[in-house]
Amino acid sequence: MGDDDQPDIQILDTENFRGGNNEVFSHSSLVMKAMNKTIELACREMRSGWFNHKTDRRGNSVLVYVDDTRKQFIEAVKTTEMVMSCDLDEEAKNKIQEIKNKLNLKFKQLCEIEKQDWILSNSEIKKERWRRGIFFRDGYLHPDLTYSQDYIEEMVNTYREIFKELTNLTSRIDFYKEEFYEN
Repeated sequence: MGDDDQPDIQILDTENFRGGNNEVFSHSSLVMKAMNKTIELACREMRSGWFNHKTDRRGNSVLVYVDDTRKQFIEAVKTTEMVMSCDLDEEAKNKIQEIKNKLNLKFKQLCEIEKQDWILSNSEIKKERWRRGIFFRDGYLHPDLTYSQDYIEEMVNTYREIFKELTNLTSRIDFYKEEFYEN
């Protein structure tokens, strides 16, 4: 403590700041990590999730969910966009919004197609769907019908376009150069 019972404040050199595992904190390294994870997920086979039946040590059957790699990729792009939110320029904001608007339009189109499918289905098909717990909700896509799978595929393509725009943004804001800190 100082002479006025005020705590001594020390200004540390930001160049020497270390996070876990002796990593230097920088915004560009966070962006790089998020982009690397997204690229890693994009290089894998994109498939829907499913349940595996496994047997535990006692012989009980257990359901284990295997993740939907398409949704993992989509979430990785959303995370990258979140990390880069402070970097978005007007061009990127406009382009990403345009891309998302197209996705929203596709969602509305698929909802309308699913609605027409329900309207045109005969009573036997409707009864079978009800037995399986499949009901129509206006403005939603039921996950057990093909329209929701079509939408997820459309989302994957859309988020690939968003990731392209984020990659272009890193070039525009010069993230490829080394960061320097003022002391």
